[in-house]
Amino acid sequence: MSAPKMSSWMMARVGARLLLLQARWDPARMQGLGLAFALDPWLAVCWSGEPEGLLSARRRHLGYFNTHPIAAWLVAGIVCRQEALAAALPSAAREAAIGRIHALKAGLGASLAGSYDSFFWGALRPASALAGILAAQAAYFLGSTRAPFWAAAAALLAYNAPAVAARLYGLSRGAVRGELAAAELAGLPVQSWILGLRRATVCAAALAFVLAAGPLGGGERLTAALTCAAGALLSWRGVSPLAQIGFVGLGGMAASAAGLRP
Repeated sequence: MSAPKMSSWMMARVGARLLLLQARWDPARMQGLGLAFALDPWLAVCWSGEPEGLLSARRRHLGYFNTHPIAAWLVAGIVCRQEALAAALPSAAREAAIGRIHALKAGLGASLAGSYDSFFWGALRPASALAGILAAQAAYFLGSTRAPFWAAAAALLAYNAPAVAARLYGLSRGAVRGELAAAELAGLPVQSWILGLRRATVCAAALAFVLAAGPLGGGERLTAALTCAAGALLSWRGVSPLAQIGFVGLGGMAASAAGLRP
């Protein structure tokens, strides 16, 4: 019996369900129920001729699973491929294949989470925020009255364009290549991308500050520079965002009291 191939329509169904991955999140199983819900249409295809096999497949995916939401698309694609291969095996040979599925879910979920967190949340999300700020400043200088709209549009596009591409590529590649898709990902220079994106974000933040502080008067400009420097220093030292806001607020009041700002 040959393993079934995932059609584009089936891939779309699984992908649509993966958008609801964390809708039924809970502390005990984390994203487990969401992943089981996403995989269910494909499990029904793979195990269509074996009701007991389908029931067993559904049960084994109700357990614990947790990773970055975008990484889950790659894991889901790989699991879909492995389920198809397991269903095509003779009954006596399935135990090892099913054990491999459990190991892949646990191992990939943990290993991919770090890389995806660092790239999408640690590097791309701040860069997207800066893209929104620069878009708002550009709209303001061009005389547009819709600067907030352009800021939101730029930030959403900067984040979601690579995020959606990574989701679709991960699911499709995992469904076709199986475990090899994870090995291919490991060969990409992700750390270099993260470092480059963070450096670009720092440069964009400096540009945004220059554009914002340029029209200010001397005292106001100095206050803005001190506040920006304090925020950068506190971020570098690992102070919590709430403490940063408090320190920066106190710095602004102190600068005002000292007469640096009219």
